[in-house]
Amino acid sequence: MLPPEKEATTLEPWAVAIGLATLVLVGAVALFTTWDRMHNSQLETIITPTAVGDTNFVQKPLRRTGPIGLKYQGRKLDLLSDNKIRDSRLLRIGTDDSGIYSIYRPEDDKELPKDHFLMKSGTNDFIEVVGE
Repeated sequence: MLPPEKEATTLEPWAVAIGLATLVLVGAVALFTTWDRMHNSQLETIITPTAVGDTNFVQKPLRRTGPIGLKYQGRKLDLLSDNKIRDSRLLRIGTDDSGIYSIYRPEDDKELPKDHFLMKSGTNDFIEVVGE
């Protein structure tokens, strides 16, 4: 039997194994958390195909109809009318040629002719445009 002063400093092999396993596990969690935070923007990108949350509003022209000064796929856009539609009912199909304003179409394609598009001018407020 060991003297009392030696008995207090002796470590059991299973206790050392549990301590090392805990240390490795905590280190692995810390490394994963660091990696996850560094790659947060890549891992958690949200793409919304609807008009909800879009804050790039097109200025409504003073005239009721006519050119609005923007192009989509090389065609000049002309204003046709104002529309009050819920943002969630429209799907984003692209952006104008400047890349600033989004172009939308209704979920149901039968609501608008094929060459007509919608651009957001406010919350639940859109202008209907057509390409020349």
